[in-house]
Amino acid sequence: MVIQESITTALDSIKANLLRSLLTTIAIVIGTASVIAMVGIGSSAQRAIDDSITNSSARTLVVYPSRGRGTQKISTAPLSISDADALMKDKEIDWRIAPEIRGSKPLKFQNESISVQVIGARNDYLEIQGYEIDEGKFFGERDDLARKRHAVLGSSVGTELKTSSKALIGKDIELGGVTFKVIGVVKSEGSSGWSNPDEQIYIPLLTASDRVFGRDRVDAIRVEVPNTYSPEEAMISIERVLRREHDIGPGEENNFRINDWAQFTDLQKQATAIFSALLIGIAGISLMVGGIGVMNIMLVSVTERTREIGLRKALGATQQAILLQFIIEAVTLCIIGGIIGVIFGSSLYFLVTIFQDWVFTIPFSAILGSVLFSACVGLFFGIWPAKKAAQLEPAVALRYE
Repeated sequence: MVIQESITTALDSIKANLLRSLLTTIAIVIGTASVIAMVGIGSSAQRAIDDSITNSSARTLVVYPSRGRGTQKISTAPLSISDADALMKDKEIDWRIAPEIRGSKPLKFQNESISVQVIGARNDYLEIQGYEIDEGKFFGERDDLARKRHAVLGSSVGTELKTSSKALIGKDIELGGVTFKVIGVVKSEGSSGWSNPDEQIYIPLLTASDRVFGRDRVDAIRVEVPNTYSPEEAMISIERVLRREHDIGPGEENNFRINDWAQFTDLQKQATAIFSALLIGIAGISLMVGGIGVMNIMLVSVTERTREIGLRKALGATQQAILLQFIIEAVTLCIIGGIIGVIFGSSLYFLVTIFQDWVFTIPFSAILGSVLFSACVGLFFGIWPAKKAAQLEPAVALRYE
């Protein structure tokens, strides 16, 4: 009965000072909204990463020439096209091999000239990379063996030449002093870390080796491994083949290195989790600041209602009843702020999912936890004003002007 009466009194007090109450809860609203939005965005981002791994039929390992430490130069036994061929011939694992030669070359079309990243690759390179042709076609195995001068452009290469990539299909361009015919354009992929596929040009591997770069050395060998095999099994097989090709004896160190790009996905997930935790921590600080605001307003409220408190105590209200009334008022303020914050944060998160094409999911534990934490903030910061109110002497309070 006392609790019900205290809740009613608290709600009446909040209604009587509605604007002040709303301003008091702003920090609580912002903090709770931040928690909900960040938990939702973090969950969706991690789910998107998990889905990309689950939906992928294979994972890619990348083999690079080993580099020495400090001032040491690159290994004297770099990777070559013959290493890629040896991996292709090995049938222990049903993998796909995509060697690549890359470097910067001048590109000229009519009166325009730019510098571009050129990648010499084989016919299944795009598929292994997860890229798609937007228009035209990619070169085939026969084009590679015949050293055809065919080029496939990234989507923004044409823009840099003051035209469009699609408009260049069927036309001749000059790449590193060699004339190439444009046969296709790759769909826009956007920047990915230190490289941008949209600004690259793809040509057949043997054409790049013989006519553009003049070297047999490759910069990397991509190995697409089916999900039926673990990355560790694939790494062991790759190491076995390349150690044999490089004539590396027992106990000698490899002159190549193997990167599992799924590790970067794991790092991305960890970074997402850490970033979300950081933002939630900032939101928690906002809630604490909001709690201090609630405490200040409650102290003002105690001062304003001194005569009311004295009258209630004179009519028989106990210290416990006064204490409970003001604690419930502070907690109610914070719960209301928490609920508004949940609604606001959910709306913000919903807008993000629309633009990112994510599934809208908010863990119920996040909603419940946010509201409960808001209530705890109100409880913690409402105790001092409530104790101050409860300890007022009736005679002194009644004489207060």
